[in-house]
Amino acid sequence: MNIWIDVCHTPQYNFYRKLIIDLASRGHEVYVTVLKRGRTPKIVEREIGDMPHIHVYAIGRHRMSKWSAIVEANGLRIFQLLWWALGKHIDIVFSNCFPAMAIGWLLRRPRYAFDDDPQVWDFRPKQWTAIESDYCLYEAPADMRTAKNVKVLPVLKEWAYLAPKYFHADVEALKEYGVKPKQYIFLREVTVGTFNYAEQQAGAVKGIYHNIEQMRNEARQHGIDMQVLFSLEEKHRRNEYPDDWTLLQEPIRDIHSLIYYAVGLISSGDSMAREAALLGVPSYYLGVRYDMPANQAASKVAQLQNQQTMPVTQWLTQLAKPADALEQQQETLRDSIDHAFIDINAYMMSLVEKHDKKRNQ
Repeated sequence: MNIWIDVCHTPQYNFYRKLIIDLASRGHEVYVTVLKRGRTPKIVEREIGDMPHIHVYAIGRHRMSKWSAIVEANGLRIFQLLWWALGKHIDIVFSNCFPAMAIGWLLRRPRYAFDDDPQVWDFRPKQWTAIESDYCLYEAPADMRTAKNVKVLPVLKEWAYLAPKYFHADVEALKEYGVKPKQYIFLREVTVGTFNYAEQQAGAVKGIYHNIEQMRNEARQHGIDMQVLFSLEEKHRRNEYPDDWTLLQEPIRDIHSLIYYAVGLISSGDSMAREAALLGVPSYYLGVRYDMPANQAASKVAQLQNQQTMPVTQWLTQLAKPADALEQQQETLRDSIDHAFIDINAYMMSLVEKHDKKRNQ
């Protein structure tokens, strides 16, 4: 089969990565279109661009502004993708983004949308164009809009690549940064120039750096040199943060191992905050999307905290536990999550197998 998977930013690529590789290993031709947003195209090309049966194309642009999100990443990109898709003989389409669903609808191909946010603007457009619009939310929110082709799956999308079945942390990833397990905190500062963060003030992590430094000073008093690994989306703002925070340069070889061995993670973006929580790492979300269902699910099953559930100062004090206690807490939590969630990769593969069987009948 010719399978098209459209990716609009790195968390979506992470969601589909295992499926892409598995499909290619079975001999399917997998076409991966990637929106030019940040370093996502480079990450995708570096990791899977040379693999047999996988074809990567960078199409469309997102310049990290609201105007670009509306005009370039969604409006103009529909026409760019349509031109690209002509003659590709696509058999089935997967994407979290509306443009690919629109093209699949125009070409009358089976098309499946996946998402974890039923509150965004494209809920209805995807429901109208996809044959099935799946939301990885663990459970349906009470106020969620419904439709016959809208389903809620008992899983969060990050589980596609973070489930114990698929993810195995590599302590060797820490050597490049000179840190030790459970002796560093991971910080993530995102840009607010997108739809998701339109109502959020910039520099949320910068606003609490005094609290972070106080925690580090207290750790030093107990003989622990607590380091900081720092992921900053807007690199030109580096001088606004403490000099001894180690700035990470994307693409990072094994970012999830870096998160896994952290004593805790603080992020102004919700994607990485959920990832850390699902990895069993104490995680604190500094953003404002409190009512997003995926964030609420992560709070319920993986103890994700935010400014409404716990003050950050109180959360920081909970990191002062022995490393072995933190590790045991981490594994117990991940085992609990694994029993609560389905295998989303197996679910997506079953959709491909269903249409492949129909095609061969």
